This record gives sequence, structure tokens and C-alpha cells, in this order.
Amino acid sequence: MKRNISVFILLILLASSFKYRSMTRENTLPVITAGYDSKPSPKAIAVSSLDAAVADLHKANLEMAKGNPEFFKSLWSHQDDVTLFGGVENLDSKGWKAVEASLNNTGSIPAKDVTYTYEKVAIQEGNAQGYLIQKEHYRFADGRRADLHVTVLFRKENNVWKIAHRQADSLPTDAKSDKTSK
Repeated sequence: MKRNISVFILLILLASSFKYRSMTRENTLPVITAGYDSKPSPKAIAVSSLDAAVADLHKANLEMAKGNPEFFKSLWSHQDDVTLFGGVENLDSKGWKAVEASLNNTGSIPAKDVTYTYEKVAIQEGNAQGYLIQKEHYRFADGRRADLHVTVLFRKENNVWKIAHRQADSLPTDAKSDKTSK
């Protein structure tokens, strides 16, 4: 009797272990990063991570500050409901055509020597939407500075994270001095 119970328990454990391994294999998908022209192959299901999209965003911010808006524009959704508010030039744009025009104008003044740093405040990824809140710091060779508090909303389009909204405000001078006093 004890032997039958032991065999029965062993069979249950084996069956549940097999079921768990099968589910894990089914849920494992190939991962690609968000980027310029990354197109998923027809055989693979493309799932980009929000972290990869944020890493691309940081590269694009530096390129944008240097006067090249193309990489930054490639990260945006091209839908009519995208919005861009605030920033150094206090832009307010709605719809992809207006946002694109604003980004082109922002990138029209190239800065060869610029330092870009950021501090992540919060990041959250959902199934179809995500957000990033961060502080961005730009230092230009001519002495100009831009310190911004930025909120970026992302959404998935064809399994790739795209920017749907960006809002930026200048950080108050008190926030700058608080950062250096800590």
C-alpha cells in the first residue's frame, strides 16, 4: 500500500514537472531590441523590451542635441494622436506631422560638443503601454545648460515600443542645487 502511494505521488510530480516545462517553452519568445529599422523576421515573433527602447531613447537624445533628429524621430509612433509638450523651446505639438516638424526645428541648431546625462526616476512596463520619468541634463560647449524633468509614454505597435507622448519641463534652480548638495 505504501509503495502504491509512493508511485502515485511520483507520477503526479513527473506529470506536473512535464507540464511546467512545456508551458515555459511555449512562453519563451525571441527578443529583439527597438531600433532604427529593426524588422521582425516572418518566422520569429518580435517582442522588444521597454528597457531596450529606453536605451535607444538615450542614444537618440544625444544625437538630437547634436542636431540630428532622425534617430529620435524613428522612435516615435507616426499616428495622429502623438503629442509633444514643453522642453527647452516650449514646444506644443499634436499629431505626427506637427511633432515631426517640431523635432526637425529643434535639431536644426547642431551642437558639436554636448554632454548628456540622465537620472531615471520611474519606469513601468505593461502589456501594451509603458512610461519613463527621468531627469535629463544637457551641457553644451558654449556654456549653455538644459536640465529637464521628462515624462515619456510608450505604446507597442507591431510588438515594438514607440513614443506616443513626451512632456518636458525645466527643472527649477532649487532642484539643481539640491542635487549638488547631497
